[in-house]
Amino acid sequence: MNQAHAPSPLAGVTGQRILTPRGIEHASLRFHAGLIDDGGGTAARGASWFDAGNLLVLPGIVDLHGDAFERAIMPRPSVTFPYDGALFDVDRQLLANGITTEFHGVTLSWEGGLRGEAYAERMFDALERMRHIMGARHYVHLRFETHHVGGVETAQQWIRDGRVRFVALNDHLPSMARRLGDDRKLLQYADRAECDLDTFQARIRQAMGAADSVADAMRELTACAQAAGLKVASHDDPDAATRRYYHQLGCGVAEFPLTREAAGVARDLGNSVVFGAPNVVRGGSHTNAPSATEMIRAGLCDILTSDYYYPAPLAAVMRLAHDGVLPLEQAWNLVSLNPARAAGLQDRGLLAPGLIADAIVVDDQVPGLPRVCAAIVGGELRYATRAFGDDHSQRMAA
Repeated sequence: MNQAHAPSPLAGVTGQRILTPRGIEHASLRFHAGLIDDGGGTAARGASWFDAGNLLVLPGIVDLHGDAFERAIMPRPSVTFPYDGALFDVDRQLLANGITTEFHGVTLSWEGGLRGEAYAERMFDALERMRHIMGARHYVHLRFETHHVGGVETAQQWIRDGRVRFVALNDHLPSMARRLGDDRKLLQYADRAECDLDTFQARIRQAMGAADSVADAMRELTACAQAAGLKVASHDDPDAATRRYYHQLGCGVAEFPLTREAAGVARDLGNSVVFGAPNVVRGGSHTNAPSATEMIRAGLCDILTSDYYYPAPLAAVMRLAHDGVLPLEQAWNLVSLNPARAAGLQDRGLLAPGLIADAIVVDDQVPGLPRVCAAIVGGELRYATRAFGDDHSQRMAA
């Protein structure tokens, strides 16, 4: 069986290795009305128990930053596919990789094209249309390019309309400006922006001309997000001074700090610190940023995200546990409890009474190749690689 979207209400889950707040233990968790119940509720009529046997049962992954959906929308430069079909495919990828709550990194940038207003609107509309048939929980993490001062009012309206659940302030302009003259690389950006090279270079220069307005614009945007109850991050902080500036602005999350110094200041300020899970899986950053594994060893990383690769969070945590960097019970917080709290979500991240019943079932028998066998969202079976019956001595058929 390989079903992603035939929800089956469950009475609860039982198993030999369930990660509860007490650790990994034999446990039975009852579900009621989409929540983990303390035992007083009544299961839905006809609901059955899910017996995970000796498989791992873990809180569903909360992915605070994932933009791999862009490849489903535009798998090749200037080649786009309808959002509904693309997001349906992404939803299945998420569940198959244990992600039950996804924050899609939707960018609003001076670049335009895939990272412009029109594409973002299509994403919002598709998420609304598809919400009732998708298995995971889908939110928008608005990645706002700071020099796009003309887009602030649009972003504020999206926030007020409840279309955004998390905001990050990004500034990729300096790195792009340094490439002026590197036509080969700029052509890649221009293709994504759906314009020619000359037009893209003109957009870079126009964005550079807005520098004097950026600080005021970001104060307005951050204030709007905070008024709506949203958490705000800064992205790619290069140094301690930048992190302190964004902290004072109200950005309590440091996303992908570029130096150990910036990560250390974030920790001293009590900020959440985010690194990419692919960094752990690959053994280092592809952009010469700090090693996420070393940052975790040093206590300078709270959260791992999929970034651009949905399988990475599960694989990264299992690698950290296998390599002795952290016990699994602690490592799992990097992809569940900590990102949930950083996003302001108090209702998930643990398998505990009163929280939503989002869980995944993982076969970890093959070192380095964890496999999600089932995903439970809101107490309903939303994904399974086979029919689960009473005989749990059978190996999973992947």
